Amino acid sequence: MSSIKLFKSAQALIKHESFGKASKSIGLTQSALSQNIKKLESHYGVKFFQRENGKTKPTVYGEMLLSLTDEIVDIEEKIVNQISLINNSDSGLLKIGLDPYLSGTILEPIISEMMGIYPDIKYRFFYLSTYSGVAQLKANKFDILISFDEREYRPNSNKNLDTLEVIPIKINPPKFYAREDHEIFNQNEISIENIFDHNIYTTLPPAWFHNFYEKEVGEDVPYSHIVDKVSLVSADQNLHLRMVEKGDGIGIFYEFDLLNSKEQLKTIPIRNYPEKLNAMIAINKKWIKPQIAKIFLEMVSGRFS
Repeated sequence: MSSIKLFKSAQALIKHESFGKASKSIGLTQSALSQNIKKLESHYGVKFFQRENGKTKPTVYGEMLLSLTDEIVDIEEKIVNQISLINNSDSGLLKIGLDPYLSGTILEPIISEMMGIYPDIKYRFFYLSTYSGVAQLKANKFDILISFDEREYRPNSNKNLDTLEVIPIKINPPKFYAREDHEIFNQNEISIENIFDHNIYTTLPPAWFHNFYEKEVGEDVPYSHIVDKVSLVSADQNLHLRMVEKGDGIGIFYEFDLLNSKEQLKTIPIRNYPEKLNAMIAINKKWIKPQIAKIFLEMVSGRFS
């Protein structure tokens, strides 16, 4: 029997604290589950479980096992999923880490097209900042990273990307919007510093914005300083849109974010605002790319390169 099945048996028993409930949860008889636990304890020479107040509780060794079992089972599931992806070009699970500002502009058109062609492919998205994406990709938290190109924001990051295959892409930046009657439009020229004189509603400010702000003010500015200037930080763009529509603030949106807008919002012309942004798709060089991943990478790089 696979040792993974033994660990799954222990995982279920730790979770349910009952042989009856645990065996049902993984489709085994109580006798089979009990045998699996005995095999595991015999192999390591310690007791992982004990009876306590009518429940099956983990011993000190069981607590240690609990801290490792989820990771062991997760690795096995990743192996099975990668085999499925490699063997089948039209099924499997693709895990994608991305900056939330890139979700709509990149993923929406690509995923819509791919779901039409490959309806059995499943996707999991992990939203993160550019500053943490590479580390999480290296830790195999997901298969593909889509983020702003950190080489532009971290000049010494080339070495950090040595183990990755990086595909550069260019995208349109989101823009700042406010109601037409907002007082900011009374100014003849609007700088990024002027923006922060007003309420701003957005997700966590992306790395490119931090970089742009530093260039405009001509000095290094801690990222936390940028975040502190934002009036409302949330992942809900619809909430940001409603707040801007009330007239008391500024939001950062792509045009498709405004499709449900009830008010006529106007783009704020900010001095020196970038016309294009450098983004990247990254994968681990050692990752054996399944066919569906190759198709995904080709579609993204072809559309945005």
